[in-house]
Amino acid sequence: MDAFNYLTAMVSVILGLGLTQLFAGIGNLVQIRRRVKLYWLHSAWVLLLIVLHIHMWWSFWALRGVGHWTYATFVYVLIGPGALVIASHIIIPELLEGRIDVQRHYFDTGPLFFGILTVAAIWGMFIEPVMGLRSFFVPFRLLQTAGIVTFASCAAASKNKRLHAVAIVLIVLLLVTGITVDRFQLGQLDHRH
Repeated sequence: MDAFNYLTAMVSVILGLGLTQLFAGIGNLVQIRRRVKLYWLHSAWVLLLIVLHIHMWWSFWALRGVGHWTYATFVYVLIGPGALVIASHIIIPELLEGRIDVQRHYFDTGPLFFGILTVAAIWGMFIEPVMGLRSFFVPFRLLQTAGIVTFASCAAASKNKRLHAVAIVLIVLLLVTGITVDRFQLGQLDHRH
């Protein structure tokens, strides 16, 4: 087994935990649906988090080109998946007795949730340069910067419903553009060297 396969097994486990959290949370909310007051932004972010987990795992293929791994670079690599797992846990409300107001939960946990997504986005911006795969100065970084600003804005202005609605649309557009331009095919970055 080479270093890439060995080390990314941990990444897969961590991302799997995040997906498990999201799928279990969805299932739990469906089971108690009569007590749950859903909120469209929350539902959209839960679905988007599933896509972000899949996208992160897909993007890790680029790391197979890393020739030299250290403990420090491995720990750095785990920050992004770890942040997604924590965000996945935060976005799903606790199943308390009585009525569950998902909109209230969304805005109560919004600053922390979006703060963690901001950390994950900043981490994503630096993963390729830190690992020696691609320069920091590539056009794709503009999309990442827009995502970071969007996440940070939601963290700072946690109660502005209009901002959150625009943010989800913007993040979806950025993600679709990023996947189409930079990650549509496995190994797409290999063809640019």
